[in-house]
Amino acid sequence: MKSSLILAGIAGTLVFAAAADAQHRGHGGQGGHGPARALMMLQAADANGDNSVTRAEVDALQAEMFEWMDRNGDGVLSSADRSPMHQRLAALHEASGETRGRRHGRMGRGHQDRDANGDGEISREEFLGGDNPMFERLDANDDNVITPDELDAAVESGRDRRENRIFWWRD
Repeated sequence: MKSSLILAGIAGTLVFAAAADAQHRGHGGQGGHGPARALMMLQAADANGDNSVTRAEVDALQAEMFEWMDRNGDGVLSSADRSPMHQRLAALHEASGETRGRRHGRMGRGHQDRDANGDGEISREEFLGGDNPMFERLDANDDNVITPDELDAAVESGRDRRENRIFWWRD
């Protein structure tokens, strides 16, 4: 029982972290993460299970993610909130004078762009106040709800773009 809860927690964390990372980088789930992960994030955000995702549901999920990431509960994300393994690796890199692997700064990959004031920490307001390019792109009619029809249109558009790239010689 305990191991299945741990596995479920790890799986959920990976989905949320991947989606948050993609969103922070401005890919909105595209690029190296793929549309499947973006769709999984939207499914996870659909709190009431009505197959439509509201901006409020996405914001609530992001707020939960911030709370989970703020390990020490001080209201900011900083190097102190990194996992013990990442903290030890950072200390080893620092002690050896090695700069490789430290390019992501004190907070880790995907978070620097949320640090609006450049203080090396991300407040709750900075984390939750950013743009959500994936949501904005999928919400075609700007009503703050992503409906199944809008998701179908986005998937079809992606399929068309892929086919155009693959069969470029057929034009």
